[in-house]
Amino acid sequence: MKIKKLILIMGILSSIFGCGQNNNLIELTSKQDAEEGWQDLIFSITKKEKLDNGFWSLTCKAKYENQIVGLKINIADGIPAGFVNGEIDNTSFASNGVEIHSIGKESDKLIEVISKLYGQPIKTKFASEKLTFTAFPLNKENAILENGRFHFKLFFDENDEQNLYAEIFLNPDLKNGTVELNEKDEEYRTNIVKMLSEK
Repeated sequence: MKIKKLILIMGILSSIFGCGQNNNLIELTSKQDAEEGWQDLIFSITKKEKLDNGFWSLTCKAKYENQIVGLKINIADGIPAGFVNGEIDNTSFASNGVEIHSIGKESDKLIEVISKLYGQPIKTKFASEKLTFTAFPLNKENAILENGRFHFKLFFDENDEQNLYAEIFLNPDLKNGTVELNEKDEEYRTNIVKMLSEK
């Protein structure tokens, strides 16, 4: 009997705290500038973990029209500065420096929303395999991620072997608990939707 009561109480607490977490999520499109027309996205970091391989694993979620969307982003910690003495350091490209993973139904909802925002045919299934990106750091200091906000330009399929070449900006801010995925150029919208979708 005690065990049943305990399970019931835990279920109620889980429900309360789960709802509370979702209520605190940022609005996916709250950082967009209507005049500029970019479909920039922002997420709350709901879980962060330093992995054995030196990456930070960030579970990122947001609200959009009363639904929860999200994904997991793994970022190599300590990527060297991309700008040294005011000049681009071409040795700072981090091959496979960022990974994007599905977290299930929230990611499936996210690709549906991105398809809509980008004006692309609606996709309803997020890629099940991890996606890897080359990252170039747009920073003047080494990106020790827990220290604050950093900026990266991501490149997907940079040799265009899959006809899916695309660029996008990634701005993690572990101190304030947010991650931004910002558009580089509208010409990449089709490929971004394709690469994030289940083939």
